[in-house]
Amino acid sequence: MSVALYKHPGKIGFIFLIAVLINCSALIPIQIPSNKDISYETDWLTLGRNNQHTHYSTVNIGPPLEIIWKTRMKSVVTDHPLAIGDNILATTASGQLYQVQYETGKVQGSGTIGPAIDHVPTIHDGILYTGFSLGENTIIGLDLTNTKKELSRKYPHTNTTPIYWDKKLYFGTNQATFLCINAQSGDKIWEFKTKAPIQSSPAIIEQHVIFGDDQGWLYALDATSGLKLWDKELQGSIFSHPVIDDSLVFIGTLDGYLYALEYYNGKRKWRQKFSGAFYGSPSVYNDVIYIGNNNHNVTALRETSGEILWTFATDGIVNTVPLPSPDYLYVSSWDEHLYVLNRSSGKLLFKMDLDKPLKSSPIIYRDVLLVQTANGHLYALANGKYAERRRENK
Repeated sequence: MSVALYKHPGKIGFIFLIAVLINCSALIPIQIPSNKDISYETDWLTLGRNNQHTHYSTVNIGPPLEIIWKTRMKSVVTDHPLAIGDNILATTASGQLYQVQYETGKVQGSGTIGPAIDHVPTIHDGILYTGFSLGENTIIGLDLTNTKKELSRKYPHTNTTPIYWDKKLYFGTNQATFLCINAQSGDKIWEFKTKAPIQSSPAIIEQHVIFGDDQGWLYALDATSGLKLWDKELQGSIFSHPVIDDSLVFIGTLDGYLYALEYYNGKRKWRQKFSGAFYGSPSVYNDVIYIGNNNHNVTALRETSGEILWTFATDGIVNTVPLPSPDYLYVSSWDEHLYVLNRSSGKLLFKMDLDKPLKSSPIIYRDVLLVQTANGHLYALANGKYAERRRENK
């Protein structure tokens, strides 16, 4: 570790910043399944599991749940873990990457890959692409099969997930620009100027790339050319990422509005007002939207009309993405609890105290539910009967 001295522009004095040297030496090469063996219905390779960020599971893990393993992690896991093959990959806000074995929870390798990561990376063809909100080189591509950097480029700091599409990466920056670059060389293909910095990770569907900015503008650009297809001023800053399902894009704002717009022209379908800000994003399953807010609530809405179907109150902020499955909804809250609700009615079925606030979204991978507590542990939870079979087979 080295210490760098910087003069802060416009202020008297100096500020010490810790410059973390990028060190991947503690990481190990891991086996990545071939493309034909990857399931885009079960594997988690990007934010919300796909480029539309729908964040749902086709697998039920019914309560009661038991902890089958837990792994210490010293910082908040960004958004949620990623999962592919026998590997759980978790990046933290402090810039670390943990490689965790699915069956045992054992950390196979870990290392600092950058100074600060704000959102979950994207994996494509064995390359982990991530952006940094601090440091010199702000976009990297790390080959997970040999732990070597295949890409490392300097662009403005990014607070978004880089999305992979058609051999390109798409991401927003804190200098009010949205970029498309070649995923192999890192060369810039096009750049779009926005009205404010961008903290909203893009979603892509049918060559529409959609994202928001800090002034509350939602944009749709042509993914190939970067030309603006439409933009829409919404009420409140946009920190959450858009979610796309069928013909609609869903987005929440800090003023407590949840919007549904037609993704191809930006026309508003409906809008609902809530009492709490939306820092987290919605999930979508079977024509229903699920979203949490800073007013401690989780709400289910009909996708086509915005009609509220039910609301459930937790005791803490919910700025994570609720995870729907065929029968259940899994919710992580700052009140230190994981909740399992009946997806149709919102009735509480089970809750577990995990001792620290939950600031990362839950995901289901194979037979376990993965969730992390802030500066605590990554937990693998399973149905009690499954956990008992595991113990018997050991």
